[in-house]
Amino acid sequence: MKIQITAGGIYDGEGKEVPIGTTFDVKDEPQAWKGRYGVVSEGGDGKTPVINPDNATGFAVAETSPGWFVINKDGQAVTKKLRQSDLEGFDGLSDEDKAAFADLHK
Repeated sequence: MKIQITAGGIYDGEGKEVPIGTTFDVKDEPQAWKGRYGVVSEGGDGKTPVINPDNATGFAVAETSPGWFVINKDGQAVTKKLRQSDLEGFDGLSDEDKAAFADLHK
């Protein structure tokens, strides 16, 4: 199975945070990471992974501390800290609207 990291808070064996967008091949879903990754493919012979085109911009919402979130662009925070209620519907925005939203909340 292949997973893709979609939020911060996952660290490698050396204590460095794994960049958002990194993919891993895993045997089973890592339940401790629930909510911070997406399944790209279930694994299988001859299957081509399909990545959600809504995430193609590199924008992702990441929790920085309990109840506080930022918007990351290509793994780097591009907004101030926001509450979850401020971010409702963000994932459904167009690429241009995501960029505009991020600009408004610098």
